[in-house]
Amino acid sequence: MAVLACYTNTAEGRAAVDRAFIESCRLDDELVIINIDTHRSPADSVIPGIDLDGYNAGGRKVTVLPPAETVHDAADLVLQTQQDLDATLIVLGLRRRSRVGKLILGSHAQRILIEADCPVLAVKAV
Repeated sequence: MAVLACYTNTAEGRAAVDRAFIESCRLDDELVIINIDTHRSPADSVIPGIDLDGYNAGGRKVTVLPPAETVHDAADLVLQTQQDLDATLIVLGLRRRSRVGKLILGSHAQRILIEADCPVLAVKAV
């Protein structure tokens, strides 16, 4: 079992990983970080702003999944990974958006919240 953290190179993405680490400790599960940042390069497995050595030093197993080459939609990637890993929890960061922004742009977070087969914890950056 695993806690799945949805990472983007934003304050919200870093908050999601930090909270996912806390939840993985509480649930005594592995922490799996999935990079859903749309601005990553295909070979980019480094996640800026995250201290992986600090998480590993805490005795928690932390895995960073490599970027998927076949799935290009972030919501599909998260949902497929959740099913593949049988994750117990998905943690994702949310930012405030206007009503018009929600209507025009759609929302990966909304799809994840509605379609996930496990609980989803949404966090905001502080």
